[in-house]
Amino acid sequence: MSELNRRLSALAQQSHDATPVLQAATIKPLPNKRGRYGMAILLMAVILLFAGGVIHWLRVTVTPVITPLFLPVAAVPVVSTLPTIPTPIKKQASNKPELSIPELISQEAVRSPSPMSVDAESMLLAAMPVAEPALDTLDIKQELASSYEQGYDSGYQQAFVEQQSTITASPKIEVVVSPKPVVSRLSIETVALTPIQLAMVEYNNAEKVLRQANSRQAIVHLEAALKYRPEWVIARQKLAALYYGRGDNRQAVAMLQQGLQRQPHSTELRLTLAKLLVNEQQPQTALTVLEQAQVVDSVSFLAMRAALAQQLQKTALALSSYQQLVLHDATDGRWWLGLAIAQERSQQFTAALTSYRQGAVHGGLSVASQQFIQQRIMALQTKRH
Repeated sequence: MSELNRRLSALAQQSHDATPVLQAATIKPLPNKRGRYGMAILLMAVILLFAGGVIHWLRVTVTPVITPLFLPVAAVPVVSTLPTIPTPIKKQASNKPELSIPELISQEAVRSPSPMSVDAESMLLAAMPVAEPALDTLDIKQELASSYEQGYDSGYQQAFVEQQSTITASPKIEVVVSPKPVVSRLSIETVALTPIQLAMVEYNNAEKVLRQANSRQAIVHLEAALKYRPEWVIARQKLAALYYGRGDNRQAVAMLQQGLQRQPHSTELRLTLAKLLVNEQQPQTALTVLEQAQVVDSVSFLAMRAALAQQLQKTALALSSYQQLVLHDATDGRWWLGLAIAQERSQQFTAALTSYRQGAVHGGLSVASQQFIQQRIMALQTKRH
């Protein structure tokens, strides 16, 4: 402890006696990291560009030579999908032996030494094509070859048979005639109907509305039909009947009289008008209408004229009318009865007795008429004796 204290006191004495001298300290400048980083980045870029160029050069020139080096002895050669680039013709023969990939890489490393040579080599090996695994067994090769030959033979035989059948067979030629396309055209034509056709259209319309019990509209259509065809007797008769059925007797008579003015020889219009007048209790007017006919060709017309003349004591007209009826049909007892009455009124008793007997023979009469005939036969027989 004493020795230690002695030294401490000596040091303290020296520190009081010595005068401190101040000097500037030497400080080393801090390293410029930014510049170092820039140099590193630039160096990396140069290395990558160099490595890329080497890889591209090896793919273009060295790949066809390198590819067989990695294939096994028994391997099937792999067809490269890369385009084949012809090897440039060498102007001068070179005695240098071909170098392997490791030797090339070492030479490149010698010419441009860099710490990235190992990385470039790994990148180059990674870019190289990988060989497919070889077919090691002979059985698999034979099986593939036989299957290929079988498939080729069968396909060839099938094609040959189809070709032979096409040549030998006589084909049936079917001619298909396609129909000509029909050109659709819309044509509007104005068809001018004749007056008779227009009258028929109106008459048909009248028939339709009559089935619906619409007599008023039927009258309108029939009047239109008569405007187109005034001589149409059936349309005029039907129109007069419609007027009469609706209670318009005057218009019905006027319609028939207008028709007789146009067609005075129409017995049908005269008969229709006579029937209408008889229904209106005008037998004398009806007989007058029937007497005006010059040509009579209807049994109905003769029968009505004979009956009216018999009723109105027009014996001569009744006698001539029944004589015409007997000539038309001698088997009808009604005509013989009417003729017998007209003959008896004309004081032709013998002829009347014969006509009565003909009426009784042919029949077709009612019981009252039969009794009347028997009475008149007995009376005429007694008168003769």
